[in-house]
Amino acid sequence: MSQAGRRERAALEVKFVPDEEVLKHIAEDSGSMGNGSSVSGGEVYSFQTPKRSSKMVELASELAQTPGQIVAAGHSECPEKTAKTPQSSKRPGSNKAQQRSKKKEFVSTTPYRLRKRLAAPDPDLESESEYSASCSEEDEDDQKEGSAGLSGQKTSAKTKAASVSPPRNTLAKKVKEDKMSNLVEEYFEAHSSSKVLTSDRTLQKLQKRRLNQQTLHDLLKKAPLAYAAEIKELNQQHESLFSKWMLHLHWGFNIVLYGLGSKRDLLEKFRTSVLQDSIHLVVNGYFPSITVRSILNSITEEVLDHTGTFHSPLDHLEFIIKRFKEDSSLELYVLIHNLDSQMLRGERSQQILAQLSSLPNIYLIASIDHINAPLMWDQAKLSLYNWLWYETTTFSPYAEETSYENSLLVQQSGSLALSSLTHVLRSLTLNARGIFRLLARYQLEHKDNPSYPGLSFQDFYQQCREAFLVNSDLTLRAQLTEFRDHKLIRTKRGGDGVEYLFIPVDDSTLTDFLEKEDEDV
Repeated sequence: MSQAGRRERAALEVKFVPDEEVLKHIAEDSGSMGNGSSVSGGEVYSFQTPKRSSKMVELASELAQTPGQIVAAGHSECPEKTAKTPQSSKRPGSNKAQQRSKKKEFVSTTPYRLRKRLAAPDPDLESESEYSASCSEEDEDDQKEGSAGLSGQKTSAKTKAASVSPPRNTLAKKVKEDKMSNLVEEYFEAHSSSKVLTSDRTLQKLQKRRLNQQTLHDLLKKAPLAYAAEIKELNQQHESLFSKWMLHLHWGFNIVLYGLGSKRDLLEKFRTSVLQDSIHLVVNGYFPSITVRSILNSITEEVLDHTGTFHSPLDHLEFIIKRFKEDSSLELYVLIHNLDSQMLRGERSQQILAQLSSLPNIYLIASIDHINAPLMWDQAKLSLYNWLWYETTTFSPYAEETSYENSLLVQQSGSLALSSLTHVLRSLTLNARGIFRLLARYQLEHKDNPSYPGLSFQDFYQQCREAFLVNSDLTLRAQLTEFRDHKLIRTKRGGDGVEYLFIPVDDSTLTDFLEKEDEDV
């Protein structure tokens, strides 16, 4: 029975209706769903795209590309364009007119650097059209219009990002670098192929032959001195200060003279008029072979009458300081011409001379001519020198000071070497001059021997001992060391290991020197 009841119930559910009633039923259902509002089929039955996690990043990139643009909340009818959750069929929809009227203004707050990074096209955004929803045929035209508008906005945003010009500083720097590189290239292109031209006007092509040293000196003496009366009056004013200089020297100061012109004649006048009865030492700093050792030797031998040798100039200086402190009656005036000369401007020479000048019984008066001469002294040396500066411009020519300089306009001969040799030997002791004369005579006696190597040290020592010039080989070696410092002699080792001595001067100069020495004796 139960099976029969079920069959009857199923038979009752099946009902065959005509086509007219079916159409009428469909029309009634569509009217009841509308309720006065039209809902498009695309919104209800369209294929919905899945919700993507990177949708907000894509939307932010779009907003960054078009900063400050007014973006509508529902600018696209498709669900993935609005980035919203798909609407269900049960949820009441709104009209397109209402969606377009509801607009919201977005102003991008993304930083400039992030916008610059997002300005590059994103491949995910470009391929987004592959995942776009296929809307219904009813809204196909509106969808095309919306997509065309969005594509126009994207392309305009891309062109704007591409056309954004770099900062002005970058452009100016780039233009400047381009200009500099162009200038450098142009310079090397202009000078790479050019040949360096040198002049062929040499001294050998002069029609007039060069003068010797003595002829030049005589011609300069005959030349009249301009403003001779004014220069003489100026020198007289300087000479009136001699007594004042002596007073300052005894007060513990040392005097330095500076100014344009040679001050050698002025110091010589001071020596002859004021220091005639006093012990004094004259140092010609412009000598090419002057050394601080020769100055110390002159003080030791001429003033202190000591003929011993010393290991170093510092030991020599300590001995002099000790002797002057022990004997307070000793007084010495030291006159130095050209204290700033090339041979005396060294650090050690200036330190030794400064310590000598600091002794209360040594009075120093010196002259300087170089414009940068004060740079030789630091604070310690200045405190030792204790200078008083006197401006003594004389406008006198530097005839004597420059006589030892080599000139291209003067013919080089033995006269220059002879004058240098004479001046150097005059600053040495009598025994030293005798030793040098002995070596010079021996060298002239063997001048015709082409294989003459020089005089051996042992033979030279025997000759000096026989002439009562030295009393030991140590004394002779000390004197030879001084000769080497002045570049008066040279030594060389022979094949047998013997030390030979010779004078590096031509024979004619040595002959003239010996003749002049004999005249003086």
